Amino acid sequence: MSQRLLELDDDERNTSFTLMLMDSGRRCDEVVRTLFKGTVLGVDEWEALCKDRNAYSISVLTEQDETIITSLSCRELSATSKMLLHRSGSRSKAASCRIK
Repeated sequence: MSQRLLELDDDERNTSFTLMLMDSGRRCDEVVRTLFKGTVLGVDEWEALCKDRNAYSISVLTEQDETIITSLSCRELSATSKMLLHRSGSRSKAASCRIK
């Protein structure tokens, strides 16, 4: 899935992410920038910035003939990461989005 997204030009990729976010009920008027962060344990990690300044972390998992896409707002990602690190007693820095 991510290979196909990377092959698209910026406008086509932004449109694809806009539709994904709208279909998932996320607030995003139009994706204006995307960032492929890499693959971890078979899950492709993306970030998307919307024209209305909402930003999302998007995970894409493709197994067999099924693709599962999940999204978190960058605020949700940061808050969840901070909570989990706090509960575990870790002093590591919380995960957050890099896209601005």
